[in-house]
Amino acid sequence: MTQEKVSLFEQNQWEAGPDEDLPIPKAYVTELKYEVVVLTEKKSYTFRCRGYRKEPDGAWVFDGVIIDTSKRGPKGEVTLKRLSYHPEVVLVNVPFMIVPAPEGVGT
Repeated sequence: MTQEKVSLFEQNQWEAGPDEDLPIPKAYVTELKYEVVVLTEKKSYTFRCRGYRKEPDGAWVFDGVIIDTSKRGPKGEVTLKRLSYHPEVVLVNVPFMIVPAPEGVGT
């Protein structure tokens, strides 16, 4: 079995059909310690990350981020599974909440 080469310093994305498994290399989903709930007026969404910090200018920086960007039908059913990886995500002037990621997920 060959191991896929990964770079945690570059964005990446994986897609699969609704009944297929996503072929994500384990390096991207290990050590996801936090779940971040972003609260906006129109829609709330979540992502998982390895770590975070607050910059002196007030911006919050999240490292090693996985976001579920799956497409859903009108009734909420998944029509296309999609996850994206971002080495860093920055939030400024956006309310959010950080909680520990559930045990066994991305650990």
